[in-house]
Amino acid sequence: MKSAEIILSIWAHLRSLRPRGRVAAYYIVFVVIACVAGPWVLPYGHAHIDLHHRFLSPISAGHPLGTDEIGRDLLTRVLMGGRVSLLVGLASTILSTVIGTTLGLVAGYNSGAARFLITTIIDATLCFPVVFLMLTLAAVLSPGVGTIIGIVTLVSWMEAARVVQAQTRVIRKMDYVTAVVAMGATDRYVLMREVLPNVAPAVIVSATLTIARAILLESYVSYLGYGVQPPDASWGNLLNNAQEYLESDPWLAIIPGVAIALTVTMFNLLGESLQDAIDPSIQAKGRRS
Repeated sequence: MKSAEIILSIWAHLRSLRPRGRVAAYYIVFVVIACVAGPWVLPYGHAHIDLHHRFLSPISAGHPLGTDEIGRDLLTRVLMGGRVSLLVGLASTILSTVIGTTLGLVAGYNSGAARFLITTIIDATLCFPVVFLMLTLAAVLSPGVGTIIGIVTLVSWMEAARVVQAQTRVIRKMDYVTAVVAMGATDRYVLMREVLPNVAPAVIVSATLTIARAILLESYVSYLGYGVQPPDASWGNLLNNAQEYLESDPWLAIIPGVAIALTVTMFNLLGESLQDAIDPSIQAKGRRS
């Protein structure tokens, strides 16, 4: 299967999504466009301070989502925070998927020392509680977007590796793979041309769920003060800044909280819908019901 065929296969799966999957995809596209383009269009910068217009409530003139404790426009800061959170989610997912897919292919296709070593590393890493491991690393390293991307990648690659390893072990026993090997194909050829295209759909499903998890992890760390630092905004540190105003100005916490919850939910729905579209047994069950 060539790369063009992989793209056509992915596009066919996307077109066959159930309505909730399409809604999730539309929402994600809308959020990405809003976070990327919105701060350039809005009249206020994310660090613009206006002490004469502090704590404006939502739907105020010139400030659709109100302002914070020092008069910064909340809509701009939410969009900038979304830009950072989505960047962390996307970048860490790409890195962790590449690492996990590579190690999973090696562990699933080979036997002996390579499989034992990679499986042991995966099992040992999964033994650590993810949040505590992240907080420990974030406390030791200098805070910043690059640091958070690296930390999230470090604690996220194992899921992709497990999925790819399991799929590779099944595909390796298929007749067409056995035939290609018997014809003298190298391991590299078999992995890149026969195995990888067939595990790609499962990797894509895993990646959509990893993005949602990465956004949550970034929010945890930034909320606790170890991630993105003010005046830069992320959804996590917006929640951190708003916690002392929960009684007087609750929208400062509600708005970024809703943004996190909706975005994570939509990525999870997209992942589940892609899984339904890719797995023929689930589609058949849906048609019978």
